[in-house]
Amino acid sequence: MSGKRALIALLLLLTGCGGTVGGAAGASSPPGLPGTPAATATPSPSLTGPNLQGCYGPADGRLFTYDGGGVTFGGLIMGDGPVGVVVSYERGGDACTWRPLAERLTSAGYRVLLYERGLSGPVNPVIVKMTERLRKDGAERIFLVGGSIGGSESIVAATRLKEPPLGVVNLAGTVIPEEAAPLTAPLLQITAENDQGATPITLQAAGDAAVKSPDRSLIVAKGEFAHASALFGTAQGAMVLDAIMAFLAKHSG
Repeated sequence: MSGKRALIALLLLLTGCGGTVGGAAGASSPPGLPGTPAATATPSPSLTGPNLQGCYGPADGRLFTYDGGGVTFGGLIMGDGPVGVVVSYERGGDACTWRPLAERLTSAGYRVLLYERGLSGPVNPVIVKMTERLRKDGAERIFLVGGSIGGSESIVAATRLKEPPLGVVNLAGTVIPEEAAPLTAPLLQITAENDQGATPITLQAAGDAAVKSPDRSLIVAKGEFAHASALFGTAQGAMVLDAIMAFLAKHSG
């Protein structure tokens, strides 16, 4: 993959096993109350016809539907690389805010699956189902990436897959240490310094509990308030995206 060595170098510079690093200077001002997501550059959903949540259409990839317990939900697979990435968004959010990462991933040669789901019910079984679907589409190895509950449940899903993922990225998901303990895959966690839910201390505790994980890193976006994928639209959005790409390049094999 292009730029792989540079991305690996960036991750090594930013992170260490179990370590915490700050983001670049010039963090965004709080957009309101602490913890309020900052605005992102993602355009408002506007597509008509077959699409995923109004912002991904046939031109972006392969649309599909799946049965979510009697309700039909949609999804999209972008790219056709041998390494796949299942992206799980925040509760109450959508896949649209993850376009900045999805486009970076497909440009780098990854096969990316984004999907919608219901507001209730466990998330990790859906992540397991999406992982199986991405494998059937042709992905030989898988990463799990998610924001907020999509991130914390990606960790849980990783412990329940028949074949462990190459790695897990948890973007501001609050993780119960006991749920992280069985994880055997590499783990990257990222959160804003002023995130009131997924605090750096909380994520560090989860990382410390994942003693079976061979590579555990925590990145803190200093001065930021934005939660999960809203970080992409902040002054440190490029740093966050670069760190995720570097982690995947490091562990993609």
